[in-house]
Amino acid sequence: MEKETKKSIDIKELQEAFKIFSEASSSLTASYEALKTEVERLKDELKEKNRQIKEYGELVDTILMNSSSGILTVSNTYEILLKNKIADNTIKNFGKDFLNNLYSFTESGIYEFNIKENYFKLSVSKFNMNNIFGLIYIFDDITTLKITEIEKSRNEKLTLMGEMAANIAHQIRNPLGSIELFTSILQRDISADTEKTKLTGAILKGVKTINNTISNILLFTKDVKVNKQKCYISDIIDDVVLYLMHLMKDKNIIFQNKINEEDTAYCDVELIKQCIMNLIHNAIDAVDENGKIVVTSFCNEKHSVIEITDNGKGIPEEFLNRLFIPFQTTKAKGTGLGLSIVYKIIKAHGGNIIPESKQREYTSFKIILPNK
Repeated sequence: MEKETKKSIDIKELQEAFKIFSEASSSLTASYEALKTEVERLKDELKEKNRQIKEYGELVDTILMNSSSGILTVSNTYEILLKNKIADNTIKNFGKDFLNNLYSFTESGIYEFNIKENYFKLSVSKFNMNNIFGLIYIFDDITTLKITEIEKSRNEKLTLMGEMAANIAHQIRNPLGSIELFTSILQRDISADTEKTKLTGAILKGVKTINNTISNILLFTKDVKVNKQKCYISDIIDDVVLYLMHLMKDKNIIFQNKINEEDTAYCDVELIKQCIMNLIHNAIDAVDENGKIVVTSFCNEKHSVIEITDNGKGIPEEFLNRLFIPFQTTKAKGTGLGLSIVYKIIKAHGGNIIPESKQREYTSFKIILPNK
């Protein structure tokens, strides 16, 4: 009897244990299903996040690579970590000179620097990512903007100086006419006295020189009207050289005419002759005995280019930006108006004139005229 009672209790306990186990198993199964669902949800969410990160990364790469600014990232040992297309092309074009300029800026800030005739604006910032320290360089080529600024400043100065020069010229010309008249009368009355005639002749010569200067000043202050027509560049150069040949022979100058016979320009022939004559005359003055002057040309659908180069003494770098401002000259006897007039004529054609020089080596003036 006791055995049966004990057996009954064991079965009851076993049933109770099985019931608890079943409940625990069901709970565990339910938890597993819930966990499985949560894992699937997290996997989908992670997959979506990875897709978004990938798209974001691709977007960042696209922006970096197609940015109009050059972007270069380097470590603190100047190992290049990232560079976009603009940066890569700029480095290829300028080589070590560009990188040396870039690496000279090590503090965060905004800077400007130039390599020869090219100007750059630079933004520098530092970074620290995963214990990697370095610098981010973002730069833009602002050469066109800089040239525009220089030309704007130059034009403003030319306008102000032109107005001032015109007023002074008119005030000088009136008494100058009286001096010339009275000196001519005096010269006629003392024609028998050779020594006094020489003095009056010197006065008249000086008056003529001043009058020519005033004429140039007034020419500079007037609006230039151009009468454009298509012409051969070689014809312009031939006429100018014929007029100046005796000066070149006096200094035994080697003149190389490398003008393409087929090259044409759309311009006011007489005004461009005046420009070329002024530039070649300056080149003659600049070179020593047995010096060399070379004239070349280039022509396409948009532009005609005439370049005059000499191997003379050159122009100081600090003077180059002031070349076309009136009364700026390196000549002992110059008025500093010739190049100002040349500049005004070229601008009236819608063109440009670009000087380049290295002291004791060469000077070059490149005239660019639009073919329209």
